Amino acid sequence: MLPGIHALLELSRVDMEIAALEEEKATLPGAREALAVNRSEAAAGVEAAEAALGEAEQEQRRHESVMADREALVAKLEGQQHQVKTNEAYTALLHEIEQAREGISEAETAILEAMEGIEVARAALERAKALLAEADASIAADGAKIDDREKSLDQSLGNLRREREGHASGVDAATMATYERTVARRRPAVALVKGEMCMACRVGLPPQAILEMRKGERVITCGSCRRILIFEAPSEAS
Repeated sequence: MLPGIHALLELSRVDMEIAALEEEKATLPGAREALAVNRSEAAAGVEAAEAALGEAEQEQRRHESVMADREALVAKLEGQQHQVKTNEAYTALLHEIEQAREGISEAETAILEAMEGIEVARAALERAKALLAEADASIAADGAKIDDREKSLDQSLGNLRREREGHASGVDAATMATYERTVARRRPAVALVKGEMCMACRVGLPPQAILEMRKGERVITCGSCRRILIFEAPSEAS
């Protein structure tokens, strides 16, 4: 029997556990990046909402300036009424005053619309700020969980790698080399044999393969799935 052949079972188990933990660990940077992207998008939302509010307020100020100009014009024109000498000039002045007052009315309407826009923009800003606060809270809470999980994974991986070294130390160099080549292509790298069948791919094994396994002179691999074959229990190989 090849030295340490049954240690490959434990080695294969440990390698499967290591692979699973490494796969999980590889997802953690993506999880952190997702939190950062969510926060960045929320911050951009606040910035856009602040800009929209600023534009709405600027629009209100612009219409207020227009209204002030129109009011000043009306006051000026009304002050000129007593200076007009002819009926035609007086009629033209009254028309000009009426146009200025219409401009005031239009500006008042625009101001009201701008005020409504400001309220809408303020509400949108509050929602954006709430989303940013949620993103910050998520980074604090979920980020801490990710950090804790990473530390736990590192600890578990360290323990498993030390355990792997222990199992590998009991396997001869040639067998270990075959195992390393196999595990690089597929996991698990080892398959049990039960009832002359590979339990990994469920394909029957030829009698010659069973005979070679019982001799225990070299590593036998499944002709179908290429995994290293080991009898279900050591006693079966005796």
